[in-house]
Amino acid sequence: MDIKDVILKPIDDKGINQDNKKGSVGDSFDELLKKSLDEVNKLQNRADESIKAIAAGKMENIQDAVMAIEKADVSLKLLTEIRNKAIEAYKEVMRMQV
Repeated sequence: MDIKDVILKPIDDKGINQDNKKGSVGDSFDELLKKSLDEVNKLQNRADESIKAIAAGKMENIQDAVMAIEKADVSLKLLTEIRNKAIEAYKEVMRMQV
């Protein structure tokens, strides 16, 4: 691809709204956040089930349980950091002079 082939189009409010209605732009922030929360919840539930299976002696492969627990832990830590950054950004906006 050559740089000459790239066409820049101006952004206007009408074009953005039409793209959002068509769904071509992608998910909105709240939809993305909801999907992320659901995924973290699923990982936490899988980790809980793995712990119960280990305690009951039903799980033969402990490595799978450890992987599920670690995935849940990392995803929860990431979600917590995202929340902290969002709150920090909100507070920064509130401190701005108008």
